Amino acid sequence: MASKILLTADQMATSSTGLYHFTLELAREIITQNSGHYRLNFLVPSHLKDDHIFGKATYRTRSVFNKTFWKFYSEFDLIHFTQQHPTLIKPTKIKGKKILTIHDLNYIYEYPANSEEYKNFEYNLSKWVEAADHLTAISQYAAHDIARHFNYPIQDIKVIYNGVNIPNIPTEQIDTHTPKYRPARPFLFTIGTVVSKKNFHVLPGMMHYLDFDLVIAGRLDESGKDYYQRILDECQEHGISPDRIHLIGEVSELDKHWYYKHCTAFVFPSIAEGFGLPVLEAYYYHKPTFLSNHTALPEIGGEAAYYFTSFEPEEMAEVVKKGLSDFPHSDKVKLAQERVELFSWKKSAADYLSLYKEILKK
Repeated sequence: MASKILLTADQMATSSTGLYHFTLELAREIITQNSGHYRLNFLVPSHLKDDHIFGKATYRTRSVFNKTFWKFYSEFDLIHFTQQHPTLIKPTKIKGKKILTIHDLNYIYEYPANSEEYKNFEYNLSKWVEAADHLTAISQYAAHDIARHFNYPIQDIKVIYNGVNIPNIPTEQIDTHTPKYRPARPFLFTIGTVVSKKNFHVLPGMMHYLDFDLVIAGRLDESGKDYYQRILDECQEHGISPDRIHLIGEVSELDKHWYYKHCTAFVFPSIAEGFGLPVLEAYYYHKPTFLSNHTALPEIGGEAAYYFTSFEPEEMAEVVKKGLSDFPHSDKVKLAQERVELFSWKKSAADYLSLYKEILKK
């Protein structure tokens, strides 16, 4: 009988996060390539059980019965935890061979080592790493971070890159769409959950030296309210009119692609990224792309991006000005297209299926 595999989909409650799109695209492509070889099951939030969000597959939800049953009985030959902070079922609470995909160790950069947040992340992730039979990472940067921080053999961490979310939205639909906020002037665009690691607060100072508006799209939750206010305070400190900086919250997929397609440039000053999917999305639209030189961003962006080597407002603005002047005469579009082609969900899914096969043979 074909081996039975469970993939977790903890982060499917909101569509505005990178983890949502990682799980969505990877699961769909794994189903396509599996062709019935394995019996695939997906553990999803209960409200998505009947939505068939990945396509034709078997959907499971957490229940009191399942939690108890899985703790003592090996229903699955292999369980793939698709992100490092599982909520639906813990690696220590289910029997079977286990893969844990770690996207980043951002908490070690975001929080002081003596803080409760750091201690909670560290305690839980240490348990999950110990319980897993195999670890995967989404970049070489993330793999080396894991190896260094947990004293884990680097050769035992398999790097499987993410793919880029190529839209299947017709161009004319994007062009005729009216997003939730439509800038009246040329604008720079960025996207991500509004939290400190995204480093959005450095952008208002930069905008003081640039004649553009700025659109920041992304979820704002309770933990981000103080940081949201910090961005507004930076606007005031640098004399930036509130009608130039637009924090628009979560956006639809159609909105997101409208902003990518119509922005003058994409800016992403994040200081904690295990991969950086928005970089490749901006590349898909042939946009001048400006990134921080921190964590995994240079690995993913390559030579197709321009990089901030400082977060001093005037220096950042100078990078943007020079980049916008250079871009039309450069080979950045060609380099960007090569990066997009390098990171595909077809390759990611094939690599995971190959890993499943390897593990199940043991």
